[in-house]
Amino acid sequence: MAFFTKQFVKLTGKWIPRPKTVSCYDAKRLAKDIEKESTVSETDVIAVLNAIPKVMTRYLAEGHSVKLDGIGSFYLNFECKKTGVDTPEKVSMDQVTNIKVQFRPAMKGGSMKGKFNNTLIADDIEWTYLPNTKADETDEDVPENEGGNTGGGTSNDDGGFAG
Repeated sequence: MAFFTKQFVKLTGKWIPRPKTVSCYDAKRLAKDIEKESTVSETDVIAVLNAIPKVMTRYLAEGHSVKLDGIGSFYLNFECKKTGVDTPEKVSMDQVTNIKVQFRPAMKGGSMKGKFNNTLIADDIEWTYLPNTKADETDEDVPENEGGNTGGGTSNDDGGFAG
């Protein structure tokens, strides 16, 4: 079962539903559940998960994207200074203000009004209203990396999966 809250959007003056995360499962929990679903031990799953950031970093640095079937693809992207340059000859890495890893979720043909859907979203997901702890939640109260359509997420500092 998944949860949602109600959010007031000041820009439109309207209320919308917003996904609500109630907890975060770590790699150890993931490894335990994968062990139950496969013939691989929890220790081996943790070892694989710990290797993924190192291997993916190397692939991305070599100019490759990384596709994990059923999950999605990872690739590098730039944030650049707001002002471009006048000619292709003047384009340089000095214009780049940030290098980031982008994620594009794997998609499947859609059951939701003909649209394509992320493969990680269950077809039979059930949504339950979970009241906010705050009286009213506005769009300004919501952290950028929590729920909604902002994408991205957070990780621990070393990018690894502690076991």
